[in-house]
Amino acid sequence: MTDSPGTTTRWQQLRSASPLDAARLFWRKAVHRTVSMGRFGMPTAASVAPTRPCELTIDVWGPDRFDEILPNNPHLTEEDLGHFRRQESRVIVVLDGDRIPASSWMTSGRVYVHELQRHLDVPRGEHFSCRSYVDPSCRGLSLMSHMIHHYSTLQPEGDETWGLVYDWNVASVRSLERIGWRRSGDYWSTYWFGRQSGGERRYPPRPPTTT
Repeated sequence: MTDSPGTTTRWQQLRSASPLDAARLFWRKAVHRTVSMGRFGMPTAASVAPTRPCELTIDVWGPDRFDEILPNNPHLTEEDLGHFRRQESRVIVVLDGDRIPASSWMTSGRVYVHELQRHLDVPRGEHFSCRSYVDPSCRGLSLMSHMIHHYSTLQPEGDETWGLVYDWNVASVRSLERIGWRRSGDYWSTYWFGRQSGGERRYPPRPPTTT
């Protein structure tokens, strides 16, 4: 029997590490680890248009057009599309002629979160933002902010848009806080000897943490 590529990489890391580092690596990978993300969001009625104008077209598509996103987002898979079709999902698209340089998904219901490897229940009136992508050639144009704002203007006033961000992803946190999103919770998945458990907590929106 041969090792899988992932198993081979872990064995190489263990063999090249010092005894103490090897023990720490084994603990994190095989015994205990936690994946944690912060909840950021805002009421749709509070959405403010970015100061920089958008010269491209923004639209919102339903499941009948999901397949068109796949070749335009290198981080999206057929499995992702399967999850979105089983949920109450829409995709926000930026159109540059026939090209789709940016897209972002909004979904609710029983939502599978790839990063946490588990499902969350997102109730009606909340719109979970995930699997966003902006082509490198269009970065710096505030397209994410424009997509979220455009979508928010189409939703009932009492609804909320939100998403999850890793704590270490300071650039994403800064971008979200600049458009008014605030941290209002934490979600995590914990693994003990390969067995998963998950948790969450909510709290009042916090002030911005970055400038």
